[in-house]
Amino acid sequence: MRIPKKALIAGGIVLILALPFVANRGGADAVKVDIATASTQELRPTILASGTLAYRTEVNLTSEVLAQVTEVLVKEGDVVKRGQVLLRLDPQTYRNAIEREEANRRQTLIAIERQRVTLALREKQFARFQKLIEARTIDQSRFDEERNQLELARIELRSSEESLRRADAVLNDARELLQKTEVVAPMDGTIVAVSIKVGETAIPSTSALVGAQMMKLADTAAIEARLKVDEGDIAKVAIGQKVDVYAAGFPDDAVSGTVRQVALAPIIENQGRAYEVIAELVPKEGMALRSGMSVRADLFLGDGEKVLAVPVEAVITSEPEPRKIEHHVWKVSDGRANKVAVKVGEADDQWQHITEGLKAGEQVAAGPARALRQLAEGGPVEQIEAEDKDKDAKEDADEEEDSADEADAA
Repeated sequence: MRIPKKALIAGGIVLILALPFVANRGGADAVKVDIATASTQELRPTILASGTLAYRTEVNLTSEVLAQVTEVLVKEGDVVKRGQVLLRLDPQTYRNAIEREEANRRQTLIAIERQRVTLALREKQFARFQKLIEARTIDQSRFDEERNQLELARIELRSSEESLRRADAVLNDARELLQKTEVVAPMDGTIVAVSIKVGETAIPSTSALVGAQMMKLADTAAIEARLKVDEGDIAKVAIGQKVDVYAAGFPDDAVSGTVRQVALAPIIENQGRAYEVIAELVPKEGMALRSGMSVRADLFLGDGEKVLAVPVEAVITSEPEPRKIEHHVWKVSDGRANKVAVKVGEADDQWQHITEGLKAGEQVAAGPARALRQLAEGGPVEQIEAEDKDKDAKEDADEEEDSADEADAA
């Protein structure tokens, strides 16, 4: 019997419409995913920062006088005590200045002695003139002139005494400058840099001129990290927060620390803004950290509070509308995946806090990313084997690298 053409077309349409249902409910291959359980985890979200190490107390020694270096008494790495002489400058110029000022002082003393003799003579003469004016043997104008000469003698003596005090001050300055030709340690510490040699000229300046900085002295027992935190994250940083610092020389060894200071003013670099955060560190025994080492750091925003969480790979973020962000997971139940909207909180490198949408003990698909993109509502899933998981993870990494290359090329 011949089947009508219209019946064949109608049967084909029904078959096509039924295929997805059959695929989902029948023997379609299950998507292999890594299945994880929503559970209580210690969540420690972090902020990534970079910076350098520095000794907590560092002193740049510069000269306060202009002179040639005659002796350098220490070398890099020497441990010194406060008051110890580190370097000597040529003192001859300042000795000459002292001799000159001492001569000026002696001349002033001679002038004072002469004026005191003159004043004593004027006082005797004035006493005689007082008797003469009382006896009316001299006129008033002559007496007034003598009195004026007495007052002038007293003023000249006071002027010379002030000159003596000035000479003493200048002489003290000259002696102080002479003392500054010996550079001494202002504190106990270690010489970490010597940047001047015998024969070079020390310059009294804080600029970058050659000879301005002679040595650097530091307390190497205490070291800190000076980190730059992006302006978008600085509001989350507070004094007392924990920090893990990884120095360039020890990339796999975390050095624990605590935030001691958060800058109020930004650092502007290439039109970007960052804030300096200083963290006190407690180096491990035998770890030779040095000032100037570059570091990366994780600043912990929490104290390890236990919250309901799933692996970060399980949470998928989408933007159905501009400025509207939504999150969902694929919940696994009875071997099938269902899309469930969730609300999220903070996250760290491993766990994402779930505030709404899941309960403890429920299972979710946590990757690989290629497998999550293949999931359909109600579709079958099964636990991926370890070797397949590693293979998919490598393919995901290759895809991300290719995408990054394409973005750079664009």
